[in-house]
Amino acid sequence: MVAETQPDRLLADTNHQSTKVQTFKIDWMLVAFIGLLVQTFWVWQLEQPSYMDAFYYATNGQRLADGYGFSELVIWQFLDDPVGIPTPSHTYWMPLPSLLAAAGYSLRDDFTGGQLAFWLLAGLLPLLAYTISWRLVGQRWQAWVAAIFTTVAGYYAAFLGQPSTFAPFAWAGGSCLLALGLAASNSSTRELIQPNEGIKPKTKRKHWWLVAGVTAGFAHLTRADGSLLLLVACLIWLIEAWGLWKRRRDQPEHMSLSETSVVLSYKLFSHLALLISGYFLIMGWWFIRNWIVLGRPLSTAGMQSIFLTTYDDLFAYGRVIGLQSFLDWGWSNIIFSRIQGSWLAIQTLVAIPGLIFLVPFILFAFIHLYRRLSSRYLLRPLLFYTLTLFLSAALVFTFPGTRGSLFHSSIALWPWATALAAAGIGLSVDLAADRLSHWQPERAKRIFSGLFILVALILTIFVSQYRISPPEEPEIYREVSQIVPATSVVMAGNAPALHYFTGLPAVSVPNEAVEVMLQAADRYGVTHLLLNENRPRPLDDVYQGKVVHPRLQLIWSSDQAKLYEVGTLPE
Repeated sequence: MVAETQPDRLLADTNHQSTKVQTFKIDWMLVAFIGLLVQTFWVWQLEQPSYMDAFYYATNGQRLADGYGFSELVIWQFLDDPVGIPTPSHTYWMPLPSLLAAAGYSLRDDFTGGQLAFWLLAGLLPLLAYTISWRLVGQRWQAWVAAIFTTVAGYYAAFLGQPSTFAPFAWAGGSCLLALGLAASNSSTRELIQPNEGIKPKTKRKHWWLVAGVTAGFAHLTRADGSLLLLVACLIWLIEAWGLWKRRRDQPEHMSLSETSVVLSYKLFSHLALLISGYFLIMGWWFIRNWIVLGRPLSTAGMQSIFLTTYDDLFAYGRVIGLQSFLDWGWSNIIFSRIQGSWLAIQTLVAIPGLIFLVPFILFAFIHLYRRLSSRYLLRPLLFYTLTLFLSAALVFTFPGTRGSLFHSSIALWPWATALAAAGIGLSVDLAADRLSHWQPERAKRIFSGLFILVALILTIFVSQYRISPPEEPEIYREVSQIVPATSVVMAGNAPALHYFTGLPAVSVPNEAVEVMLQAADRYGVTHLLLNENRPRPLDDVYQGKVVHPRLQLIWSSDQAKLYEVGTLPE
């Protein structure tokens, strides 16, 4: 037998690599096609946004596309004390979803146009899960399982394809965590060892720090709590700095300790500079806009939500929400609310990105892979972000966190959770096969993966049918638009939705008694008040007819809502 020569081996390696790249291309095209096809189904289900946030992003996307800039005809919260209508937009929520919606509206002036960018991002999201899975374990079948889980989408399915933070934050947050993992891996003085069929990097590429900064910037431009990713990035950098300085005495013999310190300092601070530069490349213009319009880089409205004593106080008017009012609430209430918030946050993380039944597989895979040096670098940013997100939602921004913020932000964990779930299924089957000699592990892995995907699909269909707006709500708004004059300003529970359907300026109903509500109405020129079954509690008696205020005249009612004309102040 003739021994294989070095050129023969190189040719074989080249052919193998070429085949692998071709396989990747085919897989990516198939994953993208399936993802976009599934998202087409969800987009087709929606005739309008399905919840308040999406109405807000859609209406502001329309205004941006129409050339009105970052101004809005909706006041939905009063924490930043808006002066009047129109008012600067995105002082609480961030602008990227509206910018994406505006791009679609500029191409097609209907809700389908507003969905275009989100349909594309959501449909391609399984590619991110595929990539993460491949980086973690390097097995094609697991990458496919992760991609299909991500496509099914669970609790997120009905939200991804509409103007909202879900799809852009999934990409920005999930990609940032991956970039940080690769940055930490490539920055290490030890070579990153890729498992199985993984692709070994040829160089220690520090550009991943720039990618991490850019994606952290996009995450913050999508959601206010996206800034947590910059915090996580800085923590990863500090760990890198500590590790490198700890090993600084292991310098080559021809280099002095001072020379080694200079080299390491340059390396570390170049990484930090790339990270921060990438972040400000995306966020810098928004800080400048806020400084010009608001007099500060960011609005203070979001920070005030730390001191809420109930979620409904997000809609408080004429009250000072701050540290003193928070402390006046009492330590027993503060502590109990944080305990309750922690429990709700745990439930959210288990149920939403974990889909409940996938949690054991996710944890099993995480623990197993974290023990390996190559995987630990990739998983450490995920661990830090999960803990930071949990603590932020449970202990700091407790009321908004447990009423939806954590649900929205956890989408960044979704492509990672699906990748770990796929790995956990494989590891669990291997563990069982060690004890059951008659098992065929490779066949069992695919069978169990298919069964779990089916369970996820059934769960997705079940939970998503309740996420579509009831047809009664748009009909109420359209009825109101036929009754009130075209110059009206309407106060409503869902002000962005009312504006979306009627085009009328709208103000949220404050969570206050009727006299304070009327003060807000007078300030913002409100002419009509629309109350429905989800009215603020202080206005229960008005809605039920137990209290008749001389300035509120009932002019229309249905089973779901009542419309009042707001009288002028007496002379």
